[in-house]
Amino acid sequence: MKTIFFIAALCFAALPLCAQISQNPVNPAVGDSYSFSATFDEIKDFILGKAKEPVQVDPVPREKNGENAQDVKELPPEASDAAAVDEMTRLAQSGNANFQYNLARCYDRGLKVAQDYKQALYWYQKAAEQGHDKAANNLGCMYLDGRGVEQDYEKAAYWLELSAQKNDTLAILNLGCMYEDGNFGSPDYNKAFEYYQKADKLGCAPAAYELGHCFEVGVGTKANAKKAFSFYKKSADAGYGPAACETGRRYLEGDGVKKDAALARKYLEIAVKKGELKAAGLLGTM
Repeated sequence: MKTIFFIAALCFAALPLCAQISQNPVNPAVGDSYSFSATFDEIKDFILGKAKEPVQVDPVPREKNGENAQDVKELPPEASDAAAVDEMTRLAQSGNANFQYNLARCYDRGLKVAQDYKQALYWYQKAAEQGHDKAANNLGCMYLDGRGVEQDYEKAAYWLELSAQKNDTLAILNLGCMYEDGNFGSPDYNKAFEYYQKADKLGCAPAAYELGHCFEVGVGTKANAKKAFSFYKKSADAGYGPAACETGRRYLEGDGVKKDAALARKYLEIAVKKGELKAAGLLGTM
């Protein structure tokens, strides 16, 4: 029933490695993440010496990183994307958890490299084993979806739990989705509601959307139309596309709220910018 939200970050790309993928988890909701580390261009500019400030990457303790972004040597101005790719690959191979995570994201999404789930799985695990919470979340999602590996809910939960212990909001949200979908045996709506609340309190916009759904249909709580709308709007105001679409639709149709064409347009336009096709259709009726 649920689309679980994927956590992640746009980044550099890299060359494939011929290493075997480890199947022994140490650390771990699906959909797109709304949090990013650094874009490929930012990383490339940093290597070329153009960046005004160091590239911001996920904070993993230096002693577990190997080589930090600050250690990257400048390349000549004529350096190409390929040179940046080579340098980022070298950093990942040297044991830098941040670049391992970003390299996995590239293979996972097909950013600057051919999409390769097995390589994504390999690099997510490398980073997760060093305590990288976002990598652990994404690794859990790969086991949850069966991308590049056989679907395994137990391993998915393992990695997600480790990520959630570090308060990664998407991991907490993903565990809530697993409880709601019955991936642990049978649905546990109370547990799902509990996890959604925790993620929402930590500022996770998709979690607020899920709480809106819970209050709308009575998942783990009593149905409450007023609270449902308040959570949909909260999520929409944080920029979450599906919530913006739902909020705009309600203002347009007067569903649980007074009709307001101006507010309907405002939220539907936000949703369209986030790629919500349904919102585009609703705007077309105005």
